Amino acid sequence: MQVIELSHHIGGELVAGEAQLAQYNPADATDLKVAIPVADAALVAKAVASAEEAFGRFRDQGIEARSDALARVASLINAQSDELARLIARETGKTLGDAKGEVGRAARIFSFFAGEALRIVGERLESTRNGAMVEIEYAPKGVIGQITPWNFPIAIPAWKIAPALAFGNTVVWKPSELSSATGAALMAIIAKAGVMPGAVNMVLGAGETGAAICSHPGVDALSFTGSVATGKKVRMAAAERGVAVQTEMGGVNALLVLKDCDLNSAVETALNGAFLAAGQRCTATSRIIVEEAIADAFVERLSLRISEHRLGDPLDTGTHIGPLASKGQKELISRQSAAMERHPGAQLVFGGSAEALPECFFAPTLFDHAKATDPIAQEEIFGPVAAVFRVADYEAGLAMVNDSRFGLSAGLCTGSLKYSEHFKRYARAGMLMINLPTAGIDYHVPFGGVGASSYGAREQGRAAKAFYTHTRTTYLKA
Repeated sequence: MQVIELSHHIGGELVAGEAQLAQYNPADATDLKVAIPVADAALVAKAVASAEEAFGRFRDQGIEARSDALARVASLINAQSDELARLIARETGKTLGDAKGEVGRAARIFSFFAGEALRIVGERLESTRNGAMVEIEYAPKGVIGQITPWNFPIAIPAWKIAPALAFGNTVVWKPSELSSATGAALMAIIAKAGVMPGAVNMVLGAGETGAAICSHPGVDALSFTGSVATGKKVRMAAAERGVAVQTEMGGVNALLVLKDCDLNSAVETALNGAFLAAGQRCTATSRIIVEEAIADAFVERLSLRISEHRLGDPLDTGTHIGPLASKGQKELISRQSAAMERHPGAQLVFGGSAEALPECFFAPTLFDHAKATDPIAQEEIFGPVAAVFRVADYEAGLAMVNDSRFGLSAGLCTGSLKYSEHFKRYARAGMLMINLPTAGIDYHVPFGGVGASSYGAREQGRAAKAFYTHTRTTYLKA
């Protein structure tokens, strides 16, 4: 077994600590152990002090220095693509192909924000007072606390860290305890790229470490991606201190399939959105809403396509679906699936909680004849589990799409421009997909939802400026 012993990274220095947490390869626990120290409040305070001390110097380096540093990070990520992808696959169970795609995306994000660092555009206006001018600038907020999840262990840190640096902020970052080795690998690249020591500080740990970041008075803004329960705690901590906060917390995403769709294409769209990446995407499809007229044919074809997808070792290039990220995740998904199996009405078509699989593997699971009162319709299932809901027509289907406190991503499969345009206007979600899977988003455009899915300014693309800067208005008169 390979053992990777990690350290915190504060002020450009590695800070060792006693390993208190461990993450194992979820496909083969005898292959890899990641030993993780836990940062207490005192160590978090040290990281915040480092970020505070570096802030002024980092900001005053200027936009070209920041742009060049971000470009070097992108280049180094690309240069280490194969080894990073293999580490992600071993640490989190993501298939090698998915992991390599994610690494490439992380590099693209840093490259994109290398450009954005040079495009911080303000305004100059005449004042209503004769002889005076008004300047509007976008200034960095200061020290940004960032907490990132395990399901995209390099891409989500990239889309938080890169814009924070591009706009002149400094960072205290905690990666998930399930993906800390990948986090440490990214941190090493950031340091190697010559980003100013202290501009990015990485502290490892679990909930208590995250809470210490959120409560520290030196943190000027908080960015979080993860569960709804933890997201609420982050928002409460931010509200108590009166600092900016953004939280992305997942969804119970719906795909509406109409009878006028290309059936084979709709089946592939549902398959991709619901089951690939083992369903461990916040934009994954868990509610597949199908017009009754084609529901039997749809379920039959989808079941066949699920059976053709191989569950196995994420390092094997022939694997389509890898394991869940941890034993804890497997236990949770098993309980949620079992609750659906006990619920009156819903029929198990494929997989299920009773299918015994080793390690952290969980079979792709499909239910049919689900109802709006079923557990899967109300709460996020962060695994390869989805249900078919049958509806009479488009109107009933749209009503079911919107019958959720979440609203991250929603999709529609149709050949009708009429329904496409209506869906774009009336579907209640932050991201809409027409004839595309609900999961799968670009790096250069805004990401976020409505309702219980998201809070605060959008992430990614040019929209990231709204969170990572504050607007400053200056009046000038000679």
